[in-house]
Amino acid sequence: MSNKCNCNQTIPHVGCDVTNCKYNTNDCHCTAENISVHNSSAVTKGETYCSTFCPRGTC
Repeated sequence: MSNKCNCNQTIPHVGCDVTNCKYNTNDCHCTAENISVHNSSAVTKGETYCSTFCPRGTC
C-alpha cells in the first residue's frame, strides 16, 4: 500500500480532523493516495483507527 502524499489532490468526501497528520490539509481533507481503517472487531466509531496516519515530519 502506498501512502504517498498527493499534496495537490484530496480524496473526495474524506475528511480528517487529525491536524498533526502529514496527509491532512489546512481545511481538514485527506491527501493520501488511499486510506486504511483498521480494527475488524470494532463496534463503535471510537474503536476504529486510520493506519494511514503519519505524524508530520516523521514519515
